[in-house]
Amino acid sequence: MNDEQVKDLLERFQAGACSDLELEKVRYWLHKFREDEQSGLSQIDLETIDDQMWQRILKATQPKTVRMIRWPLRVAVSAASIIIILGVFIYFFTKDSSYKTYANDVDPGKNTAVLILSDGKKINLLNAKNGLLALQSTTQITKTEEGEIIYTSRNELPPLQNGGKSSYSGISNTIRTPRGGQYKLSLPDGTKVWLNAASSLTYPISFDWLKERRIELSGEAYFEVAKDKLRPFLVQSKTQTVEVFGTRFNISTYSDDQFTNTTLLEGSVLVNQVTLKPGQQAVNSGTAIKVNVVDPNDVIAWKDGEFSFRNEPLQNIMKKISRWYNVDVVYQNKEAGKQIFGGTISKYGKISQILHMLELTGDVKFKVEGKTITVL
Repeated sequence: MNDEQVKDLLERFQAGACSDLELEKVRYWLHKFREDEQSGLSQIDLETIDDQMWQRILKATQPKTVRMIRWPLRVAVSAASIIIILGVFIYFFTKDSSYKTYANDVDPGKNTAVLILSDGKKINLLNAKNGLLALQSTTQITKTEEGEIIYTSRNELPPLQNGGKSSYSGISNTIRTPRGGQYKLSLPDGTKVWLNAASSLTYPISFDWLKERRIELSGEAYFEVAKDKLRPFLVQSKTQTVEVFGTRFNISTYSDDQFTNTTLLEGSVLVNQVTLKPGQQAVNSGTAIKVNVVDPNDVIAWKDGEFSFRNEPLQNIMKKISRWYNVDVVYQNKEAGKQIFGGTISKYGKISQILHMLELTGDVKFKVEGKTITVL
């Protein structure tokens, strides 16, 4: 927004003609200009905004219900290498109809995946009935009412071969989520895994006769690993091996992303022999690992039903939106993909809600045609 747009908002406020969203913009921008002398928007005479008017603005923009979505936005002006804070605080009410809508709005993703058994049989977990899905060796696979897959051991044991090892110890299953899908499962050792959209996980049907619990991941997953001092838990992906003994962590290793990110919430892990502490993230380029301090809650927000971005380029944000809403993204304005945004919003609304909030900055526009989003 420029000086004239802000001045126009102020005039509309004085005339009592502002909408709820415009009131929030008034509140943010005036606060920004009063506090930040480096804003560069010097044409606005802030001395004319006395304390009485400021209190009117604060009172007029109080939330009307308890539901609030906070969406601060940052836009990077790369040509001048300057970060301009554009934060906007917007309150959405349960009966608010001010969202911009598109003729071809898109529904969010859902709990769906395909379980591929070791013999090649495929089970569509969206349509599969609750209860027993399959029996494999000493393991039974069940689907709960909550839509979770659980592996549990049966009492009877198969005959041992090859020097005391089970003939089933090398059998593995795979679970795959499509774009627009996610799923939760419990592995045979009790480890819980949340699998994000467009991801796959391959794992043994039993760890009983194995010296280590090694699984393979493509895409993104959050893990709560069951403790086992005798058998380390290892996650293999395209550029790394993560070794843990019992901890909580997230790995994002999509094939179309430049980096593999491993974020530790609790415990300790080794990422290609690099040790992480809670609150640290290993960023693996394939040739080197850089360790950053992050807020893990932002990283795992997807598991808890939210999009949470912290100083991310729009092109990264749109990748996540593309995977969850199963849409394609094209750029008419390629420079828009470099802009930096941040904020939090539920991922269970229609795609128009996400795009509308991004458009409120005034620096990016979208067009929705079928399952294609065009960044204008």
